[in-house]
Amino acid sequence: MKYILFLSFISLQCSPRLSPDSNWGNQRWVLTEMKGVPVQQSESRRDAYLSFEVNEKRFVGNGGCNQISGNYTIDKNLIRFGEVVSTKMSCNDNEFENAFISTLNSIDHYEASGNELFLKRKRRCCLYLG
Repeated sequence: MKYILFLSFISLQCSPRLSPDSNWGNQRWVLTEMKGVPVQQSESRRDAYLSFEVNEKRFVGNGGCNQISGNYTIDKNLIRFGEVVSTKMSCNDNEFENAFISTLNSIDHYEASGNELFLKRKRRCCLYLG
Protein backbone atom coordinates (compact mmCIF):
# COMPACT_ATOMS: atom_id res chain seq x y z
CA MET A 1 0.00 0.00 0.00
CA LYS A 2 2.84 2.41 0.88
CA TYR A 3 4.45 1.58 -2.46
CA ILE A 4 1.26 2.54 -4.37
CA LEU A 5 0.95 5.83 -2.48
CA PHE A 6 4.61 6.59 -3.16
CA LEU A 7 4.19 5.94 -6.90
CA SER A 8 1.05 8.09 -6.98
CA PHE A 9 2.93 10.93 -5.31
CA ILE A 10 5.82 10.65 -7.77
CA SER A 11 3.51 10.60 -10.78
CA LEU A 12 1.82 13.78 -9.55
CA GLN A 13 5.19 15.44 -9.08
CA CYS A 14 6.40 14.38 -12.53
CA SER A 15 3.28 15.23 -14.48
CA PRO A 16 3.91 18.11 -16.87
CA ARG A 17 2.37 21.45 -16.03
CA LEU A 18 0.15 22.86 -18.69
CA SER A 19 1.56 26.03 -20.12
CA PRO A 20 -0.84 29.00 -20.02
CA ASP A 21 -0.88 28.93 -23.84
CA SER A 22 -1.57 25.19 -24.10
CA ASN A 23 -4.97 25.70 -25.77
CA TRP A 24 -3.88 28.46 -28.16
CA GLY A 25 -2.57 26.16 -30.88
CA ASN A 26 -4.53 25.13 -33.95
CA GLN A 27 -6.39 28.42 -33.91
CA ARG A 28 -6.19 31.48 -36.10
CA TRP A 29 -6.43 34.54 -33.82
CA VAL A 30 -7.74 37.33 -36.07
CA LEU A 31 -7.02 40.91 -35.07
CA THR A 32 -10.36 42.66 -34.51
CA GLU A 33 -9.26 45.73 -32.56
CA MET A 34 -6.00 47.65 -32.22
CA LYS A 35 -5.57 50.34 -29.54
CA GLY A 36 -9.33 50.68 -29.14
CA VAL A 37 -10.06 51.05 -32.87
CA PRO A 38 -11.99 48.26 -34.65
CA VAL A 39 -10.06 46.62 -37.49
CA GLN A 40 -11.96 46.13 -40.73
CA GLN A 41 -12.12 42.49 -41.78
CA SER A 42 -11.98 41.39 -45.41
CA GLU A 43 -12.49 37.66 -44.65
CA SER A 44 -9.43 36.99 -46.79
CA ARG A 45 -5.94 35.67 -46.18
CA ARG A 46 -4.76 39.28 -45.82
CA ASP A 47 -6.58 39.86 -42.52
CA ALA A 48 -4.07 40.43 -39.72
CA TYR A 49 -3.85 37.34 -37.52
CA LEU A 50 -1.59 35.25 -35.30
CA SER A 51 -1.30 31.47 -34.96
CA PHE A 52 0.72 29.99 -32.13
CA GLU A 53 3.01 26.99 -32.40
CA VAL A 54 2.78 26.30 -28.70
CA ASN A 55 5.41 23.56 -28.33
CA GLU A 56 8.05 25.65 -30.12
CA LYS A 57 6.95 28.96 -28.53
CA ARG A 58 6.71 30.47 -32.01
CA PHE A 59 4.01 32.39 -33.79
CA VAL A 60 3.21 32.90 -37.44
CA GLY A 61 0.62 35.11 -39.03
CA ASN A 62 -0.11 38.00 -41.30
CA GLY A 63 0.42 41.67 -40.59
CA GLY A 64 -2.26 42.79 -43.03
CA CYS A 65 -0.10 42.25 -46.12
CA ASN A 66 3.10 40.40 -45.28
CA GLN A 67 3.59 37.07 -43.57
CA ILE A 68 5.06 37.52 -40.08
CA SER A 69 6.69 35.17 -37.58
CA GLY A 70 8.79 35.14 -34.46
CA ASN A 71 9.25 33.69 -31.01
CA TYR A 72 7.48 34.44 -27.78
CA THR A 73 7.96 33.74 -24.09
CA ILE A 74 5.14 33.25 -21.63
CA ASP A 75 4.97 32.94 -17.86
CA LYS A 76 1.70 33.11 -15.95
CA ASN A 77 0.01 36.23 -17.41
CA LEU A 78 3.22 37.74 -18.82
CA ILE A 79 4.05 37.44 -22.52
CA ARG A 80 6.81 38.90 -24.65
CA PHE A 81 7.18 38.70 -28.40
CA GLY A 82 10.68 38.47 -29.82
CA GLU A 83 11.80 40.19 -32.96
CA VAL A 84 9.09 39.94 -35.61
CA VAL A 85 10.33 39.03 -39.07
CA SER A 86 8.22 39.51 -42.16
CA THR A 87 8.21 39.16 -45.90
CA LYS A 88 8.68 42.46 -47.74
CA MET A 89 5.90 42.72 -50.29
CA SER A 90 4.82 46.15 -51.44
CA CYS A 91 1.41 46.92 -49.96
CA ASN A 92 -1.13 49.72 -49.97
CA ASP A 93 -1.38 49.90 -46.18
CA ASN A 94 2.12 49.44 -44.77
CA GLU A 95 1.25 51.98 -42.06
CA PHE A 96 -1.31 49.59 -40.53
CA GLU A 97 1.08 46.66 -40.66
CA ASN A 98 3.93 48.67 -39.13
CA ALA A 99 1.61 49.78 -36.30
CA PHE A 100 0.51 46.17 -35.70
CA ILE A 101 4.09 44.87 -35.53
CA SER A 102 5.23 47.78 -33.36
CA THR A 103 2.33 47.21 -30.96
CA LEU A 104 3.05 43.47 -30.89
CA ASN A 105 6.64 44.21 -29.88
CA SER A 106 5.42 46.34 -26.96
CA ILE A 107 3.12 43.70 -25.44
CA ASP A 108 3.96 42.47 -21.92
CA HIS A 109 0.71 40.95 -20.55
CA TYR A 110 -2.18 38.93 -21.88
CA GLU A 111 -5.63 37.82 -20.87
CA ALA A 112 -7.36 34.88 -22.51
CA SER A 113 -11.02 34.02 -22.22
CA GLY A 114 -12.48 31.32 -24.43
CA ASN A 115 -11.95 32.39 -28.04
CA GLU A 116 -10.76 35.87 -27.10
CA LEU A 117 -7.19 36.95 -26.57
CA PHE A 118 -6.32 40.37 -25.19
CA LEU A 119 -2.68 41.42 -25.63
CA LYS A 120 -1.78 44.24 -23.28
CA ARG A 121 0.92 46.72 -22.45
CA LYS A 122 1.06 47.77 -18.81
CA ARG A 123 -2.36 46.17 -18.26
CA ARG A 124 -3.97 48.28 -21.00
CA CYS A 125 -5.45 46.32 -23.91
CA CYS A 126 -3.64 47.09 -27.15
CA LEU A 127 -4.60 44.16 -29.39
CA TYR A 128 -7.84 42.21 -29.28
CA LEU A 129 -7.88 38.95 -31.22
CA GLY A 130 -10.78 36.57 -31.63
